[in-house]
Amino acid sequence: IFGGVVLSDWQKLSGERSSIEQKLADFREKGIDYVRLECNFGSADDIGGAAQLGNNPLFGARFDLLAEAAKECQKREMVPLVLIQVPWRETGGDSNDYFKQAIKCFANALRDARVESKQVILETRPPIGVSTREERGLAGTMRISLGLETGRRMFDAIEEAFDGDTVAGFCVAGGSTKGDVPTAMEDDTQNAVRQGMRQ
Repeated sequence: IFGGVVLSDWQKLSGERSSIEQKLADFREKGIDYVRLECNFGSADDIGGAAQLGNNPLFGARFDLLAEAAKECQKREMVPLVLIQVPWRETGGDSNDYFKQAIKCFANALRDARVESKQVILETRPPIGVSTREERGLAGTMRISLGLETGRRMFDAIEEAFDGDTVAGFCVAGGSTKGDVPTAMEDDTQNAVRQGMRQ
């Protein structure tokens, strides 16, 4: 059994090195094994196109802070579980572009910060590129096909970004249709994404 915590204010604390170091030290003393770090880059309108994730210095600074926070976790023998959120239901291939660019920028930031990627767990929303209504309207076999294809594309993007080094694990952040989450993926689509990544 592993114990974990969500460090919701990591971006604020990363600007105050002593503060994040103390907080992580406290977590370790309490026997915490992994720390979840969430970074939401906002909507497509907020970002202004996938290329901006790599070109806009403000986004670059956030990736750098995220890598530094992950490094501080590893220094204290805790695994960073990093949730990166970018637009994932955009049509016309845009979602896949956002995913690929975000993973590439994150991988570069980890390398620059000398973070051991094989000791990082990554979590994102799968870039399926269809709306909630469209997904629910698909036949079950079509949703499975969509999930498998998405999972394969995600695996390829991660492998390319990390140059074969990859990460310790990956979590699909698709939400659950059993709860009150209006944008959640259908369960069979999520399962297919996982299968696609394993293939």
